[in-house]
Amino acid sequence: MQPGGMPVVEVGVVTLQPQPVALVAELPGRTVSTVVAELRPQVGGIVRARLFEEGDTVTEGQPLYRIDPSVFRAEVAGAEATTERSRAALSFATSEAERTRLLNERGVSTAQSLEAAANARAMAQAELALSEATLRRNRLQLRYATVTAPIAGRIGISRVSEGALVAPLDPSSLATIQQVDEVYVDLKQPASRYDDLRNAFADGALQPEASLPVTLLSLQGEPYEVQGRLLFTDISVDPSTSELTLRVLVPNADLRLLPGMFVRARITFGHDPDALVVPQQAVRHDPSLGATVLVVDTGDVVAVRTVRVGRITNGMQLITEGLTAGDRVIVEGLDSLAAGMAVRPVPWSLPDAPASAPAP
Repeated sequence: MQPGGMPVVEVGVVTLQPQPVALVAELPGRTVSTVVAELRPQVGGIVRARLFEEGDTVTEGQPLYRIDPSVFRAEVAGAEATTERSRAALSFATSEAERTRLLNERGVSTAQSLEAAANARAMAQAELALSEATLRRNRLQLRYATVTAPIAGRIGISRVSEGALVAPLDPSSLATIQQVDEVYVDLKQPASRYDDLRNAFADGALQPEASLPVTLLSLQGEPYEVQGRLLFTDISVDPSTSELTLRVLVPNADLRLLPGMFVRARITFGHDPDALVVPQQAVRHDPSLGATVLVVDTGDVVAVRTVRVGRITNGMQLITEGLTAGDRVIVEGLDSLAAGMAVRPVPWSLPDAPASAPAP
């Protein structure tokens, strides 16, 4: 009996023992295409044909749009004629320069005439080079009248139709091609958690995971069959959210992951070989003290312990500070308990659940 004739309350307790725990973080993120190409015209004109079906898989170099080539063909024809004229002019200037040289050697022509002939030949060579450059540019513009796929991938909605007038400086693209057989997932992690993990690894409290496996979860919480691979962590923190971006590469052969989808990812950062976990219901949150648990102290009396907690997984709460191995934590019979009350502890069975907890 307690003082005052009150019966001793029976409480269910668990005795803490260190156990290996996988440190798992569940982070939000969005899918991003590995390669994105926006189709933009490099010449202006009227779109005469669209050569693909929206949503198709296209190959690199495949024709997609045909811009009216009439003007460009005419410019090519004009440049070809100009080039031929320049070539003929160079041939004539070369002959004149050679004839003047022979006359000069016989003493019939003056040095001034020889110099003028050489200059005329040089100017003709320059005119031919200019004409050939113009011809190459016009042929390139004619080739650009057919818009081709710069990469292989899936093409989306066409933003122009036949008859539309397009120009190289248009603000919107004709269409977008994306490679989605593999996708990136950009995850967001608080910078404070990243710092905690670095310190834990440096102190030896955590053993880092070598491969960092990543499991993606759908909006319904169902895991996808494919496993992702963490590529890198961004080196800058978003000043508006104080978060770091982690980029994960995920195979996507069945196209279940579409660019822009919201997903969650579960990453195993490391293992704590001597972690302490308690059932979730044992942790109480006090506005002034923060997270607390009740323990059975020496003499079977109740004591309050302020603790630091990690996240909850499968109903188990990771305790990072405030408890030690051997502590008897009260799990059942918490109602109406207060510090200093005498209790009668009885063992409480842990639920069957894997010993894993998210990273603190």
